[in-house]
Parts: sequence; structure tokens; C-alpha cells
Amino acid sequence: MFVRGTLRLGRIAGIEIAVHPSWLLIYALFAWSATTYASAEYHELTRAGVITLGLVFSLALFASVVLHELSHAIVARRLGIPVGNITLFLFGGVASILREPGAPADELKMAAAGPAASVVIALACLLITLLLPARWAWASDLFSLLAISNAALAVFNLLPAFPSDGGRILRAIIWHYRNSQARATQIAGAASLVVATLLVGGGLFLAFAGERVLGTGPTTMVKGWWWILIGLFLGQAALASMRGARVSLILESMPVGECMARTLIPVPTTTTIAGFIAQMAVGGRSAGYPVVDDGAFVGLVTLQDTAAVPHVLWPQTPITAVMTPSSRTPAISAQMPAFEALETLDSRHIGELPVFENGTLTGVVSKETIFAALHARGKAQS
Repeated sequence: MFVRGTLRLGRIAGIEIAVHPSWLLIYALFAWSATTYASAEYHELTRAGVITLGLVFSLALFASVVLHELSHAIVARRLGIPVGNITLFLFGGVASILREPGAPADELKMAAAGPAASVVIALACLLITLLLPARWAWASDLFSLLAISNAALAVFNLLPAFPSDGGRILRAIIWHYRNSQARATQIAGAASLVVATLLVGGGLFLAFAGERVLGTGPTTMVKGWWWILIGLFLGQAALASMRGARVSLILESMPVGECMARTLIPVPTTTTIAGFIAQMAVGGRSAGYPVVDDGAFVGLVTLQDTAAVPHVLWPQTPITAVMTPSSRTPAISAQMPAFEALETLDSRHIGELPVFENGTLTGVVSKETIFAALHARGKAQS
């Protein structure tokens, strides 16, 4: 079944596995390479046998990639981090982790799980190679190549190129010592640019001079172009991460007091949705609307909260039916970094948070107020 341009294959451990059309290109390339190798080495195999061997090797290799990504996803889920799916695409596979880890140790565990799985698979394939009888040379070589491929996958993923596994491990270590995820992302991103530049440089050498200088075959040029593509992909990902980190650094230094709505218009619990809309027409959308019961704070309400109620029901629907109750809106202080407030909004799936100072409600913060303050600061600095 195709969903959003990918083909859904099924689920493993409750995690959806999907294939992007671009994966077919890399699968065909690996299958062709394996078939060419088998044709040259195993003359006893029929043409059908050679093709089958190439297809099986390529499938087994990408099954290893799925297990690599599945390890990330399972560890993330055990750490309480929501997981989307695993998608195979042109450059291998990626596990969709829906939220950043909350601590360096969590990121380290999650990032290291993939290479560890690849090492285990490599050792298992090596053991099978050693146990196979000599007359099964083709099968022995198949598992030997799988062992080498998985070992190479582990090594490549351990390169300090964010957001690959090695880059995330590097970020976790820097995050631990610098106590700032955003600063760690910037440093890891800079290291990624170095790795990406080296890959592109090495790829250019292999593509245009490798065959002549090294005395190798035409596959050297193909390998060179592959390095260039991977280097460009990693470089683009690193730049995007660094741009996001710059925003996060600003949010880490911005207190909630600088980005909250200070104009508060109390909404009594006896108010209907129609009455609330009338209040908003006067107070505007930039104000905060705490719901109060005899002066006591009981929740927050926004225009978005009313969207699910048909207009004809607004006059008789109490505001308490759509508000976010105070039990779901943890009180925060004006000194809390905006970055933490944003994380709280995301993790609790709510639109606003009440801001208290000395026990008194003094403001309301939301994603809209945070991004508005961020935009204003950027405009002032430009």
C-alpha cells in the first residue's frame, strides 16, 4: 500500500516498515554488483542461480539495514520517545524518531544501538561462514560479504557526521559536558561539514583520477560519485541542523517572561463559547484567556479549542467543555527558558501554559507568542 510516496511493507515489533521509490535504484545497484561478482567467481552456478544469489544478497543486506534502524527505534520507544516508521531510501534507511531525546545519556543509548546491532549481525554472519562446509563456497562467500558489509555499515555510521549515529554520539558527549543540546548540535554540525567535505573531495578524486592513479577498474568512478552524493547529503543535513541549533540557542537564552502574553482577560466558567468569541473580538488573539471559577484559575482556552464545535452550538456550549483544564497545564515561571516551555507544550500536546510569579498568574505562553518574540528579536538584530 502506497502512503505519502512510500510503499508500506508491514510492521515489525509494532513499527511500520516502508520503502521509498528511490530505494529501488540502490537495491538494483547492489544486486547488479553481487550478480557480477558471483558470475565471475562461481562458474558452477547457472545464470538463474547467479541472478538469484545477487538478489538474495541485496535483500539480506537491506534486511540488515532494517534491523540496524529497528534497534534505534526499539531503544527510543523504551526511553519513552515516540517512533514513527522505518523507511528504506536511496542512502539506506532511517528510523523516524518523533521527538529529540531529553538527556545526553538517552541520545547516546539510542544512537549506539544501530552500530551495535550491525556489529552483532556481522559477527553472526562471520560465525556462519566459519561453520559452513567447504563445498558450499558460494554460501560461505555470501555470508562473508554480509559480515564485511555490516561491519562497514557500523564503521560508516560511527563517522562523526550529524545526524548519523556517530554524529549523534558526538553530540551526546558534547551535550553532557556543555549542558546545552543546541550548542552541542552546532559543534557536531561543524564536524559533520568537515566529514562531508572530505567525502566529496575523496569522491571527486575517485571519480576523475582514481582509475588512472590507483590502477583500478571503472567501478572506482561509480564509487567516487557515490561518495560525492553521500557527502552532499550529509553536508545539507548538517547545515539544516546548525540552522535549527541557532534558533534553539536563542530560545535557551530567552526567558518565558520575554515571550509570554501579559494581557490576561479572565473567562468565567459560566461563559459560553459564543460569549468567549465576543470577548476575543474585544481583547484580540494576542491576549491570554484564563478560565476562572469565582476568581480561581481552572484552565486555559484558545480560539483553536472551539474549532470542533459547530457554530450553531456555540450559544449553549459552556467554555469548560472545550478548555484545557489546569490539571493538564503545569504552571511555569517567567524565568524558565523558552526552549523548555516549547518542549513542555509539545510533550503534553497542549496549546498554552500558565505563567505564575509568586503564586499569581501573570501571563500565558504559547508557540505563537514564543515565535512572535523570536521573530521580533531577529528583526531587531537585523
